[in-house]
Amino acid sequence: MGDGDRMRLRVTCHPIAVHRSGLGRILSTGQMLRNTCVYPPDRQVAYLRASRADLLRLGALFRVAATSPHSALHVPVPPDAQPMTSGYHDTQALSLLVAREDTGLRPSEWPALRQAMRHGSAPLTVTAPAPRPPERSDDVYRRSARHPAHFTEHGATAVITGPAEVLFWLGDYLTWAGEQVARDRHIHRDGESFLGDIVGFFAEREAGHMHAFCVVGVEPIFHKARWSTARSTARSTARSNPW
Repeated sequence: MGDGDRMRLRVTCHPIAVHRSGLGRILSTGQMLRNTCVYPPDRQVAYLRASRADLLRLGALFRVAATSPHSALHVPVPPDAQPMTSGYHDTQALSLLVAREDTGLRPSEWPALRQAMRHGSAPLTVTAPAPRPPERSDDVYRRSARHPAHFTEHGATAVITGPAEVLFWLGDYLTWAGEQVARDRHIHRDGESFLGDIVGFFAEREAGHMHAFCVVGVEPIFHKARWSTARSTARSTARSNPW
């Protein structure tokens, strides 16, 4: 399947029996996005770190959320997620919850919804709309200026809600970012690379006055190769310098 095709993804569907508005189900990715970590705003900047495959899948899932007025997308924290070191403190990764604003989802409801997810589930295959070019049209600019997306933190979860068109564009951008990973020379050299930031789409009065959502590409295979090289170099140095 090419990157530009309509992507089919296997998720776990958790029906929500009772909700005051349009939300009817939560789609959980389980461990599908095991190389995806979201970090809350630090100095007005939040971070998303993900591999190429995860960025392509996450972009598709954002478009699924954008086209469904009854669904929320849940991405749990990977079990081996590492904190992000910034300055003199570590920032822990958060799980991610994404939904259209017309689902009526409120961040404060998330703990109760998370509890309700335990009562039933079923596997489900969803088909994401094909991505569009990531350039922002004037219409997207106007819509995001009038009705920005909201990034809030509640219950160790980053909650992103917004208009359907804004969520769809965010999905397009994440797909574009994923497509850049394979050709990024910093990825091959260092195992990770800054791919871009999303500015002007979130309400800055929230989430610690968040200004930007930065996307960092990471590829475990190159990280492992770098660590293997570093270990080999260290062993060679130790043997040549026994004292």
